[in-house]
Parts: sequence; structure tokens; C-alpha cells
Amino acid sequence: MRLFRALTTLAFVVYAATSYAVSLAPEIEKSETIVFINGQKFYVHTVKDGDTLYSIAKAYGVTEEVIKEHNKQLGATLKIDQTIKIPLVEKKARPEKRKKKNFVQHKVSEGETLYAIARKYEISVDVIRTDNPEVDPHHLSIGDVVWIRKAEMGESTQEEAQNQIIEYTEQLNSATDDGYQYHVVQAKETIYSLSRRFGITEAEFAQLNDVSNGLKEGAVVRYPAPKDSLAEDAVHKNDTIDFDAMGLAHELAAWPEERNSAHENIIFEPLTPEQELNIALMLPLNVNGKISPNFVEFYQGFLLGLEDLKADGHKTILTLYNTAHNPLKVEEIVSGEEIKSANLIVGPVYEDELKPVLDYAQINKVPVVSPLASIEVERSSALFQLSPNAEKKYDKIADLLDGSKDIYLIYAESYDKAFEKEILEQLQGKEYLSYTYSYNRSSIFTPKDGAPSMKDVSSALKNSRPSLFIVLASNETDVDRILGTLSSARTSVRDRGLRATQHTVLGTSRWSRFANIDPNIYFKNNVVMVSTYHAKRNTRLIREFDGRYIASYNTLPSLYSYRGYDTAIIFGKAMRSDIANSLIGTEYTPLLTTYKFSQKEAGEIYVNQEWIRVNYNPNYKITIQ
Repeated sequence: MRLFRALTTLAFVVYAATSYAVSLAPEIEKSETIVFINGQKFYVHTVKDGDTLYSIAKAYGVTEEVIKEHNKQLGATLKIDQTIKIPLVEKKARPEKRKKKNFVQHKVSEGETLYAIARKYEISVDVIRTDNPEVDPHHLSIGDVVWIRKAEMGESTQEEAQNQIIEYTEQLNSATDDGYQYHVVQAKETIYSLSRRFGITEAEFAQLNDVSNGLKEGAVVRYPAPKDSLAEDAVHKNDTIDFDAMGLAHELAAWPEERNSAHENIIFEPLTPEQELNIALMLPLNVNGKISPNFVEFYQGFLLGLEDLKADGHKTILTLYNTAHNPLKVEEIVSGEEIKSANLIVGPVYEDELKPVLDYAQINKVPVVSPLASIEVERSSALFQLSPNAEKKYDKIADLLDGSKDIYLIYAESYDKAFEKEILEQLQGKEYLSYTYSYNRSSIFTPKDGAPSMKDVSSALKNSRPSLFIVLASNETDVDRILGTLSSARTSVRDRGLRATQHTVLGTSRWSRFANIDPNIYFKNNVVMVSTYHAKRNTRLIREFDGRYIASYNTLPSLYSYRGYDTAIIFGKAMRSDIANSLIGTEYTPLLTTYKFSQKEAGEIYVNQEWIRVNYNPNYKITIQ
């Protein structure tokens, strides 16, 4: 009997321990995002803390080997926030007879897109995809039948349809490794403009996409994934232009120890009014036979700057060099005879190409301008950096983080990890609450990291202290919905006769690429952004510049164009005096953005210190600081 009891007790202990262990195992939240890659359907799963390859495979009903087969980039361990694709195990389709009672059958016609079908019936793209799991948004064939749910017809707007097709494309880009990226065609975009942006010819674009019926708004088109040229909408971890995020090798050669051993500044000879300013401009205009459109735009803006310098009586000669993003090519340029006539060098734009240029500049006492990159390793008092100092970025919003506001971090399934990292560094030692935003017929804020529950966001607006919402979401639809929810909550509090505290939303300048968010929602939420550059198109200076640019190049300027102009104006004028001393502490504002340079110590590079704080004020005025 004692033996029986002992065995029974042991069995219970083992059972309890096993149950307890199972209860601790993290539950995999199965993704609802499905994309088509080369005709096959995949779930897009974002790895969360505690996920293992085994648990993920079990949740999706596949083997670990299958996941590895379709994700060649997987290492020995999974990384949090890593995106992996998982083949979808097809389920038996719903019987067609049951569908006909509640659905309209739409036959795809020539050149028709999923977006166009959604707009025709005023139905959500997501609803169509749910009811037609076999439909690939990128490939519709003539005669295909698409089921349209009658109950949902007339329930969706154009904006919602466009946001959903863009969201699908972003998810596709996060999972695909087929050598291509995907883009949703916007109104007024043409085969020419997209080919130029993606660095391919119109013929190459036509080979990759069916454009026999023209380019349709809302169509999903593909282009070669950028390697050596600038990726679409690529941004730096400090909101400047990001060269590392484009998959570029950051091959930094070590500096000679003796270069700055004396910690002395180079003394540059200023030009007399009669002397010609001879500029060597080094840009990767053509890489592997492909034009780099962003650098073409920089060059075009630079030319307009030279026109203004010449109009002011400054004699200027420009020599343009294509570096082809090739360090060997840069060495060849620097060792040539032609470069010896230059008294100012602008470029190259990549840090891994700077060494031979700075070696030459140090010996010959020629200033070198890095117009786009944030320099991390190279050091020389011959070098001037236009991208603002990363350490100074959040000085512009010190008043928002001074402890006078209740701070809320708002995450979403897709969030800006670079922005999060910067913000968490600023919030060290400060109190804040974190929530994850989701949407299912209404907005939901789920507590994160031990934050108290929030039934609705209006509870945060009824506090006596002002609120700061730092929105980390990176998806356009999520950002739009979060801002809309905050604005509606404030209105709701006031409608109930209660006092709504002032709230501010801190966002990122990367939101400027969102084309479908109503700017009014920024003003209603007192949105603040910190950026390297701001060009307000309705100001007189920008309007005049835009007019000149369009007249010269038949296209609107980009931020690259503005930066090219600023570079020419600032350094074209500074070369007429002691460039180092005249730049230190002096504010230059060629258009709207201000630059002010300083140096940590003698022998160091000169770095622009000025970030731009953009305020969308409740009185519907934009102010910059």
C-alpha cells in the first residue's frame, strides 16, 4: 500500500510538473498575413520573444526543415523581430453553391487590378482576399472569377483600398527573397518616372511587368531589389540617407596613425575674388550600367546652386566624376592629373571611398565635403559633413521629455526599430507606459511590459498632466488609425463636458513618405518630428526654386535636389574666405534648412549641428525650429 501511494504521489508530481512546464511554454500567435511569392502562398511571421523553430513549425503545421528550406538566411538561432516566411498548408475550399447565395461573381477583364475591382464594388481589398484566397494581388488573369461579398459592397473607401494594397506590398517586401521589390502604382506615376526611380530602362520595366494596357493606379509592379544604388525611401538610422540599410558593404579602411597625430587643423588658402573656384564633384551616377536617380537629382540641384554663384560674380568651374560606387575608381580619379586643378572636392558619398580622397586632401590642403553620409570612422580636418550630428538630434525635443508630460509608447505589429532604439536611449531613467496597437473593427491598445490596461485612449487624455504619445508604428495604415483614434478621443472627452489635456504626438520624419494620410490629422494631434531637412513647398523660396527646377528638368525636385543646391551655395561662398573659421558657428540657410558647423577638437572633422524640429500646430500652421 505504501508503495502504491508513493508511486501515485510520484505520478502526480510528474504530471503537475509537466503541466506546469507546458503552461510556461510561450504560445505562438499565428500570423494572418499571407502573401504570394512566385505563385506560392506564404504566411509572414515575425519572431517574438520565446519563439523557437520547433514551436513555430508546430503552430503552422509544417516541419522545421520546410521552414529552413524557404528561409536560407536563418542562422543557428532566431532573432526577435526577424521576418520569416512559412508555406501555407491549404485547407479545403468552401463549397461554391453556398457562396453563390451571398456573393457576386466578377470576371477579370484585360488589364484589371485587384485595386480596381475593390473600387468598382466599393469593397475592402482585405475582404476580397479573405474570400478569394487563391487570388494573387500581383497576378490576375483574364477570365479569373473573383467572389464579391454582397454584404460588404459599398462599405469601403478609396483610401482604405489603397492603404490595404500598400500594406500587402510592404508585407510582401519583408518576406520575399526572389531578387525583386514590389511597389504600388500611385496616381500620376508613369513607366518613365518609375523606371527612372528604380534605375532601370523602360524596356526592362516592361519586361518585368505587364503594361500592355498602360500603367494602372493601384497595380502592384516589381523591380530589381536595389544593391549598389539607393533603395526607394531608404533613410539613415539618424534620419539621414542610409547607405548601410541598402545592403551596401561598409568596408572601412584603417587610417594611418600619423594622419591626425599632431591634432592640428589644416590651413586652407582662401580664394581671391578674381580666382576661379574649381570643384571636383564625385557621385555614383552610374553603377553597374544603371543610373542612380537620386544622385542625378543631387547633381541637378548642385547645378542650380552654381548658377546662383555665377550670378553673384563667383567664377566657377565644375568637373563631374562618376565614382560608380567603386573604391578603385575613386583611387584612379585621385591619382589622375585632372584632379590637381580642384580647390574643392564634393564627395564621394560613401564613407568606404573617402580614404584616398582625404589622403590627397590632407597633403594638398583641399577641403572635402561629405554631402549625404554620417561619417562614423574617418577623421580629418579636411572633411566637412552636412548630415547633422547624431548626438544632437533629440536636443530639439528636450522640452517634451523633461518630465512634465505623461509618456506613452505606442507600438504596432510593424514598428520602426531604429526609432524605438533612439527613443529608449532618451527615456533611460524616465517613467513611461508601453502599449501595442491593433485594429479589429475598432482600435485596441494592449498593455506591454507591465503597463496597466487601457480600455480606450481617452482615459489618458483626462489626466491633469499633458500627454506625449510616441508612435513607433511604421505602417501607414496603423499610423493613420492611431492618429485618428487620438483625435477622436480628444473630441469625445470634450463632447462629454470634460477637460481634455493637451497632447502631443512624436513621430518620425519617415512619415513624410506616406502619401495617403490627411495632413489635417497631424495638426489635430500637435505632431512633432525631428528631421535632417525640411522643405515647405508653399513658401516663397521653395516655390521659386521648384519653378526653376521644373523649367530646367521637367520634374519636381526631391530632397536630394535641395541638398545639392545647399551644398553648392554654402561651400561656394565659404571658399572665398577662410573656410574653416568662416563656417564655425555661422548659420547658413540657403533655402529653408539651417546648417551650423562645429569641431570637437583640432584635427577632427567639421560637422553640421543643426537638426530641424517640425511642429504641426493646432492652429493649422507649420513652424520649424
